[in-house]
Amino acid sequence: MRAPQRALSLFPISQNYSPNKYFNEEIRTMTAITAQETDLLEEAKIRRLNYEYANAIDNSRVEDVVNSFTEDGVFDMQSLGAPAAFEGAEGLRAAFTGMVESMAGCLHMMMNHLIEVAGDRATGTVYCDAYTLQPDGERVQMLVFYTDQYVKQDGEWKFAERIVKPLLAGAKN
Repeated sequence: MRAPQRALSLFPISQNYSPNKYFNEEIRTMTAITAQETDLLEEAKIRRLNYEYANAIDNSRVEDVVNSFTEDGVFDMQSLGAPAAFEGAEGLRAAFTGMVESMAGCLHMMMNHLIEVAGDRATGTVYCDAYTLQPDGERVQMLVFYTDQYVKQDGEWKFAERIVKPLLAGAKN
């Protein structure tokens, strides 16, 4: 009869040995990667919010634009000549309806988006090259810079505040 063989151990045996020590180190490493990947996923969702916002304006879908903001959301274009910031769903609806109705068409191209996520809140900046077609046929190009505050509500990112500023103000064509 053979003597029973001792099982091979993958971990060094000592008085302080704990298999969980090695397992927990692996879990901590995986958790750190997962947290980083989660932030990247949230950034992608925020970028999509910006693209959907631009697409909604370009296609005159005012309700979709309004729904991209929180109920008390703020859109501030005072640096471009607006008399005041627009606040809340009704203020946003009036502002974007007025914009859409004043143009024969528009095209927004979003770029250089930088985002910092902190839980259910985030901040961001994004450049926009916007073309509008005026009712008289004149085409106007505006380069603007958005400074954004985002909030995640019910699993969706929304604008809490969007401030628009001219980019390259004073530049001559």
